[in-house]
Amino acid sequence: MQIRREGNRIFAKLESGENVLEMLEKIVKEQKVKSGEILWAIGMIKGLQVGYFNGREYEKELFKDNLEVVSFHGSIAEGDPRFHIHSACAGKSHGVVGGHLFGGVADPLLEVSISVFESIRAERKVNPLSGLKEINLI
Repeated sequence: MQIRREGNRIFAKLESGENVLEMLEKIVKEQKVKSGEILWAIGMIKGLQVGYFNGREYEKELFKDNLEVVSFHGSIAEGDPRFHIHSACAGKSHGVVGGHLFGGVADPLLEVSISVFESIRAERKVNPLSGLKEINLI
């Protein structure tokens, strides 16, 4: 993985075989990011696992083939989970699949742009109405 930072912007290139969520966690830890946003990513993901929240739980689906990332964005907050990312990816038939990102590996690469919040702090707290760990601005 390659990482560069300029002010509150981080640009990273994930290499083939690198776990997307593990590498994002490594980036925010090394760069001391408490809160921010994943602005975009482009490249390809293999073994994409995404979910759809049905009101009670996530219905997850795994796509084993390489998929071209057409949309990838989310939030970064303190606590667990650190990330709330949505991704849409297209296969060779040009059909798009997507949802809440649960996993995948870069293959052959994934370029990611992150914006770091300087004074905005965000954490995740369980909302008793939804049962989800939702963003809470501090």
